[in-house]
Amino acid sequence: MLAVIAAHAGITALAGGYVGVDIFFVISGFLITQQLLRECDRSGRVSLLGFYARRARRILPAATLVVLAVMAVCVWSLGAVRTKSVITDGIWSAGFAANVHFARVGTDYFAQDLPPSPLQHYWSLSVEEQFYLAWPLVLIGVLWLWARARRRSAGNARPATPRLWLAVAVGGLSVASLVWSIHDTSASATTAYFSTFARSWELGVGALAAILVGLIRRSANRWLAQAATLAGSAMIVASCLAYDDATPFPGSAALLPVLGSALVVVGGALRAGPTVVGRLLSLRPLRAVGDWSYSLYLWHYPVLVIPQVRDGHVPSPFHRLLLVVLALLLAALTYRFVEQPLRRHRAWRVPWRAVLLYPLCLVLVIAGGGGASSVASGLHATHGAAITLPDDWRSQPGLGKKPRVALVRQSVKAAQKDHDVPASLSPSPATLTTDYPGLGGCDYATGTRQLCPRGDKDGTKTMVVYGNSHARHWIDAIEPIAKRAGYRTYYLVKSQCVPALVTPVIKDTQRPFTDCTDFHDWAVKQIAALHPDLLVISGQPTAGGIFDEKGDLQTSKAVEDRLEYEGDLKLLDKVMPSADRTVWIRDIPTIDQDPATCLSTHTTLKPCIGKPVSWDRTRQDNQVKAAKQAGADVVDMNNLFCYRGRCPMVVGSTVTYRDVGHMTTEYAEQLSRPLARRLALS
Repeated sequence: MLAVIAAHAGITALAGGYVGVDIFFVISGFLITQQLLRECDRSGRVSLLGFYARRARRILPAATLVVLAVMAVCVWSLGAVRTKSVITDGIWSAGFAANVHFARVGTDYFAQDLPPSPLQHYWSLSVEEQFYLAWPLVLIGVLWLWARARRRSAGNARPATPRLWLAVAVGGLSVASLVWSIHDTSASATTAYFSTFARSWELGVGALAAILVGLIRRSANRWLAQAATLAGSAMIVASCLAYDDATPFPGSAALLPVLGSALVVVGGALRAGPTVVGRLLSLRPLRAVGDWSYSLYLWHYPVLVIPQVRDGHVPSPFHRLLLVVLALLLAALTYRFVEQPLRRHRAWRVPWRAVLLYPLCLVLVIAGGGGASSVASGLHATHGAAITLPDDWRSQPGLGKKPRVALVRQSVKAAQKDHDVPASLSPSPATLTTDYPGLGGCDYATGTRQLCPRGDKDGTKTMVVYGNSHARHWIDAIEPIAKRAGYRTYYLVKSQCVPALVTPVIKDTQRPFTDCTDFHDWAVKQIAALHPDLLVISGQPTAGGIFDEKGDLQTSKAVEDRLEYEGDLKLLDKVMPSADRTVWIRDIPTIDQDPATCLSTHTTLKPCIGKPVSWDRTRQDNQVKAAKQAGADVVDMNNLFCYRGRCPMVVGSTVTYRDVGHMTTEYAEQLSRPLARRLALS
């Protein structure tokens, strides 16, 4: 548990601390299987009602309390938009399907610039509960088959013990799950991370450990227990230190912490005498953390994440330390006043009553979510007027002579004077997460390789727009231009695929984005075949790593800058001979705050002045440098987003950014005329 908190608190030396979840899966599988086996040995049967009643008493009270508390805090901290998103997350969590929900959201590129959910960690609880929905049924089924085989073998050789039958069944299912985990991690790391079947083998290893202990306990000796616990602890520590966010996970990488955890629990359960690891874990502070571990897991993530989402940046190390202390305090109180009393309360000792906690807690979360949504909507309602230019704006100092530029500057000044958030924002902050231009049948992120002409489909001239999602967000500005100027237009844009001819890394992995390089090859051929009158290139520079010509991943900023610059030149060298004119639109600034959170939390605009981040500015400069060196035209629209290092999230009454890096479709439409002039197509 402490390793998980360390990873989430940003302690880089323990970046692999997320394996604490896998350790938890092993321990859980071990303890629950031990309980089921003891019940079977004692009574000769397993009570499903009793099992699910115990799970309800153990899991639901604290989990429901934290979900309701997070919703309540988000009402005041994160505003209506994020609160509604958290409510959705909470309902999925209360239904033990959070892993399905977050896998779906996580695979949506357009959600990747959003801040994390304070309830995202509930995915692991959902995986566990989905596993335990089936595991007792598997155990009962195997025992039934064993009993049937025993009856049929009357007078002949008896079948192996039921524990061996269980070991074979669990082992087979766990191997199948592990094989799938390795495959799925390679194919789609995000879905594998949240997948119950890709994680079931970890709980299965814990179950196998419980079965193994029952088979070898009598023949175990102290030195075997010492060796197992020490080796297992070393494996766990090694994974915490060696792994990081770029490690493909779970897959084969999860074998190290999972098998290490199994060795520790087996060694500790052999009862062959005290072990070094056992003595260490029995120290009073660690025992207390162990008692609080479930509540601590539930509390620590929202306590760390909510301030980050609210402020738009990671808290300082000192503040993170204070937040961890707060999580420990909340965990101790929850353990003392919620977990223990409700588990022991006489009313919930009756199994059928305890099972009723499942629908009761779900209803509480749904009702609490409805109330939180209503309060948040009323609490953060806005009534301001749109920002407008004064009648004599041309004579006002600092506004300039162009109306669109002047309105941006006026909007910065109005926000600095704490102007009220306009009541009629367009688009509404509630719809920002889905405010992006559609691609119809030509969404190349899906793998399609067809062409979809747009603009003036009967036009005599051809325009091609090439790049990633930061080229895509110009569609609503370019479409009117193409129709007015008679261009048949093709949008060869693929999300996350930088325009430079390089092989980028797949986000949050160390694997090459080969689908991007395949798209590059295809797009360059299409540009050559279309021979466009106008080729427009734009895109956010890469981040996270580039594979060099030898196939080695390079993450050094200086090396990445050089490789991408060379990739930009290589692209331009290939495509410019095919186009009559090539224009590179400089990428818009990335800002430091999420507009949906800010605009739905505050009633005035002063807190919602974005500031450009510096991490991608150098590579944007390099893109422009490469374009100019190759002889392409460069269009810079950044003065329509920012003024003197300040980027207003609202210009007039229009929200400019959909997230921290993409513009809204409404603002893109308003930039059509200025873009046409700068493209010399007005």
